[in-house]
Order: sequence, then C-alpha cells, then structure tokens
Amino acid sequence: MAQNPIAAPTGLWDGTIQSKAGEVTFGIELQKQPEGTLQATLINATDRQPFSSADWKDGVLTLHMNYYDGVLTLHSVSPMRLEGEYSRLTSKGMVHIPVVLAPHQEVAPGKPWTGLSLWGDWLFHWSGEQGAEKTTLAKFDQQKIANADGHVAVTGVIEPVSGDTGLLHGSVFKAPDGQTRFHLSRFDGIHVLALNGAFQPDGTLKGEQGGIVSLTSFTAECGKNVASAADPNALSETLTRVKDPSEPFRFHGIDQSGKTVDQDSPRFKGKPLIVDIMGTWCPNCHDEAPVLEKLYQKYRNQGLVIVGLAYEYIDDTQRDLRQIAIYREKFGITFPLLLAGTTDQGQIAKTLPQLVGFGAFPTSIFIDRNGHVHAILAGFTGPSTGEKYQEVQQRMDQLAREIVGRSN
Repeated sequence: MAQNPIAAPTGLWDGTIQSKAGEVTFGIELQKQPEGTLQATLINATDRQPFSSADWKDGVLTLHMNYYDGVLTLHSVSPMRLEGEYSRLTSKGMVHIPVVLAPHQEVAPGKPWTGLSLWGDWLFHWSGEQGAEKTTLAKFDQQKIANADGHVAVTGVIEPVSGDTGLLHGSVFKAPDGQTRFHLSRFDGIHVLALNGAFQPDGTLKGEQGGIVSLTSFTAECGKNVASAADPNALSETLTRVKDPSEPFRFHGIDQSGKTVDQDSPRFKGKPLIVDIMGTWCPNCHDEAPVLEKLYQKYRNQGLVIVGLAYEYIDDTQRDLRQIAIYREKFGITFPLLLAGTTDQGQIAKTLPQLVGFGAFPTSIFIDRNGHVHAILAGFTGPSTGEKYQEVQQRMDQLAREIVGRSN
C-alpha cells in the first residue's frame, strides 16, 4: 500500500545557525501558490529577501539563492522540525553550514522595558591583529515594550566604510546573574553573523562578533565621542585614490560573449563614465545596483555610461559569467558588466594598478570625458542605514551630474 506523501511545509518558520558568538536566527515564510508551487522568503526583522525558487519533494525542502550561488537543503525530521544545511561556493571552496527550522512561535507582549537601552548611535572598537584596532559606527533601535519572556526587541546596523551589515535583529535582556545583555544576528545568504555582548557599569558595551569560523572582540561607546567620529560616507571619498590623477584611467574585462573590452571601446571612450568595482557575491553591491541603473537611465541621454567590473570568488569563466547574467537579470541592469578577475589577494593591484588604497566592494569611480578620475566612492551604505542611504544616493547623483557637465 502506497504511503501518503508528506505535505509541504507552509507558514512562518524560525531558522537557527550556530556561530562562534551564539545563535544566528532568521525567519522563512513558505507560501503555497495557486498552481501548487512554493514561494519562499528569507526574513531578518523587516528585511524580506525572496529565494530564487522553492521545491518540496519526498520530505526534502530545497531553497535556491541563485544570485549568491547558494542552496538551502532541509530534510523533514518531524512535522515540527526540518534539518539540513546551507551550501555556497566561496573563495575558499564550498561551505556547508548546518541549519535547523522549526515552526514560528509568537511571543506575547509583556511589560514596558525599564532597563538599559541600545537605542542610538554607537562607536565600535574592534580588536585586530598584533594589537591593531579599527572603529566603525553602528545604530540601533529598541522597542519600549518587552516580550513576556523578558526580552525586548532590538534592530540595528553596523556601518564599516565598506558599506553595512544589513539589518541585524535580536533583543536586550536581563541575564540570570543580573547583568543586562544583548544578542543580535543576521543570515542573508552571505552574512552569517552574531553580535553578543553586555552593558558595562560605565555605560559602554563589551562583547564579541562571530561568524562560522571567525570571532572578534569589541567595545563600544555612545555619546560625544560618536558625534566626533569620522562618518563612513566621508571616509568613503578618501579611502581609495589614483597614483596619478592626470593619467587616463585604464581597465579591461570579459563580456558575456567572451570578448575582452577595455576603456578604449567606442562605448566608453570620450564619455562621462562610472566604473563600478563589484562582485555578484557582495550584498552591498546588490544594494547599489538599482541605484546605478537609476543613474544610468536618468543621465544616459546626456552621455553618461556605466560599466561594472566583476571580481568573483573563483577563476571559472563559465560559472562567473553565469552569475553575472543572474545579477543583471535580478536588477534589470542595462549597462555592461564585465568579468575582471577574482577576489584573490593582489588581483585588484594586478588588474587596476593605478588604484591606491583599495579596500571596499563596491567602489565606484567617476571619470570625466577625458578619461581622468574625478572622484572615487568606496563602499555603499544600503537601505538599512536610513538617512545615510539617502545621502549616498544624493552624492552619487551629484558626482554623475558633475562628470556629465565637465569637459576637462
């Protein structure tokens, strides 16, 4: 007698991944479509990210993230539990990350929170190699009402010069030892990140940030020192420069047909040009892509051209061009994207030797009609940064106008 097939899971599910700094949590929404197919969405607080496809067969749920060349494969252990892994190709080879899903459990609201708060702007100090330290800004928002379990919901974003982490989510809570602690995390197909720490008696923060293999300690402060810290949006214009501004900028890459294209192509030569150094694996590049397409549509009739130079994880031209094509389709990009190299150490110096201080994907280079670099913006602050996201778009629009109108 044939067994009844296991029904496809639907509704909201809570996912967990174990990192070096504790659990990374996220949500997955599964919806059955009228034609019988599944639609899946990855959720980090208010951030919703659709999977490329969702399949259910013989008790196995397969969720594809084609745009990151990743796949989440989960096996039904019981009606209340799915177990499996997220696999993705990286510069170090394939990674396989254990994942567990369970049906979402709503937590009832509790009392107003009267304890310490993460709300506001913070300056983070990160420990580095051989005593080196780097600083980044961060911004958090905390609810006023705690849940019945005593945890109060928090969201936030960390803002290095290279861009931002995307929206982190978690809670602040009172630990059994009486210390007020916090835990936030994010999984988006690239980031697998947890932030775990505690409030110190002097009002500062102390804790650790961890991924699957990495663990970094931090301290953070809120107040006047934050206001005086350098803004990532300002630092982005000084991080990277060219050795000789009087020298025309040179680049090259492979288009979808396999042809090598460079700065002397009739499509680029003598035109105001934005060269975008990016990678299809880069979440901040995904945030920037629709902004660049919008700029292109706005100023193309005034001569503006844009070209993306993709640096991918591995030296596999066929695979890399496929990922670039997926990236183009995802954002409806109508300007050219070229495969320029890999993310291996030294690749930027080898392929773009005129650059000094390169340190962020994406990096956008604004070039005038004579081929000279007018400005360079390193990194991109995405939608999770709120006002800074608007500011960087305004700055990019201003620089586009400047190179469109500049004749020398």
